[in-house]
Amino acid sequence: MNEISVLLRDSDLTTMIGVLMPGHPDKRRMVRVLREDQDILEGMLRDEKIFTYLLDNPDSIIKVSPHLFFTVLLYRVRDELRSRSYTVESQNRQRMIVFDSGKVNELLDQKPVLCYLVDMLASFVRINSFTIPIRIRKGLWRKLRFSDFDIDSLIRYSQIIDETHRFVPYRRIADICLFITGVFPDSIGNPYLELFTGHRPLGIASGWNRDGYEQHGRFFYREASRFKAAQMLELYQVLTSLADNFALAAKPLSFMSSRYLGLFKDRIFLQ
Repeated sequence: MNEISVLLRDSDLTTMIGVLMPGHPDKRRMVRVLREDQDILEGMLRDEKIFTYLLDNPDSIIKVSPHLFFTVLLYRVRDELRSRSYTVESQNRQRMIVFDSGKVNELLDQKPVLCYLVDMLASFVRINSFTIPIRIRKGLWRKLRFSDFDIDSLIRYSQIIDETHRFVPYRRIADICLFITGVFPDSIGNPYLELFTGHRPLGIASGWNRDGYEQHGRFFYREASRFKAAQMLELYQVLTSLADNFALAAKPLSFMSSRYLGLFKDRIFLQ
């Protein structure tokens, strides 16, 4: 997934055209133009008017896809970080200035990484659960329920299925680690995690500190990258890049969360 246009619906593009070019006589033709010309599309995604529309309109999140919403926000993060030389880290309730915004932007300038982060954020808008039958003994089966926002549950699921099929849960575990570290950093190490996220999702991870999330995130991205599925989905380079730059990848998410979303994020994520 190397192009932003692949992530966006025609209705998203129509909405952008309506906001930025309200008098355009042929919106359907303009949608085709945006599909074919990535430079024009990127220029519109970075336009101040579409950013203002999405954040100032309370109903925007239900009028557009999560993919459009997060694409606009991450482009905005990239543009704002280009105008400064530092990012801010919070550790043990202390804020530290780190002069690494250039490295963060180098990561976001990789289109496949940006696309991956958009798709990942969209995947956390809604929490899904699934049930699989497990044979206890001959004639006796038990249904086990798993959640895709529960690290403990996903680890147990990984142990049940064949090793060759562990790409999806391994990748999801790493995504959860990155998502929590970036979007809900205040929940890390907090015994009342559900007050921050509306869920108590992390099982064994609820006792991890930030280093724990980073270590496990790197590990599971690295492990996921080794599967054939990573090559087939053209995700090998992205997953290895996230494994190598986990802390940097969390920074644009933290910037987005604190600067643009605030309490608004509770209406967006983990429904």
